Amino acid sequence: MSQPLIAAHRGANEFLPEHSLAAYRQAIVEGANAFEFDIRLTADGHLVLHHDRTVKRTSDGKGAVSDLTLAQLRELNFAANHPDCGDDPEAARIATVEDLFGLVVDSGKEIKLLIEAKHPSKFGPRLEMRLWETLRRWPGLDTTVMSFSRAALKTWRELDGDTPLVWIFEYPFRRPPEGVQVLSSRVDHVESTPTFIERTHEQGYEAWVWTVNDADTARRMAEAGADLLFTDRPAAIREALLSAAD
Repeated sequence: MSQPLIAAHRGANEFLPEHSLAAYRQAIVEGANAFEFDIRLTADGHLVLHHDRTVKRTSDGKGAVSDLTLAQLRELNFAANHPDCGDDPEAARIATVEDLFGLVVDSGKEIKLLIEAKHPSKFGPRLEMRLWETLRRWPGLDTTVMSFSRAALKTWRELDGDTPLVWIFEYPFRRPPEGVQVLSSRVDHVESTPTFIERTHEQGYEAWVWTVNDADTARRMAEAGADLLFTDRPAAIREALLSAAD
């Protein structure tokens, strides 16, 4: 059985606010090999970690991330759904991309950074451009760019010819975009398509699976040859794979 890498999906967020620095700090403790995070541009051009288009689900505020400035976002409580975390600023405050980069550098750990460019966005390719500009200020990080958007992957490849690219999809409907090295799909699709991982490898791609939160599924994905598993529970999935390997 292979031992896939374990990526903390929005951080170790089983008990902590997703995309918070607290969740990523916990992911380090839990031995995650990689951090997965979604990026969006604020109204004043900052890259922040956030999945949804709006902040309604994740905070005590409302509005689209793209319509709010970083200062306005910093006034919101992103631990509103986790009242036991409210006194921790790393749990309650929205994180910027550079906040997370600083956490990784300060940790001294070798952590892969799996950056999902969220689209559609009213900023279009400005999202990728701002990420490219930001990464130039942080040399030495182990970064991979991911997206559901074929246009975003094309834009990135035009900006940067070296960074690995991941095409994410729920169900495949066309040939993979040019220049990608990894195909990433949801676990229910992978399980309903038993040959998916094998065929992906035969075509020269790695196979990454999201989101795997129970031990039995993690073992099945490892046995099938998955290269990386996204999970909200890095420690539990890591332990499941280690025990299966014994």
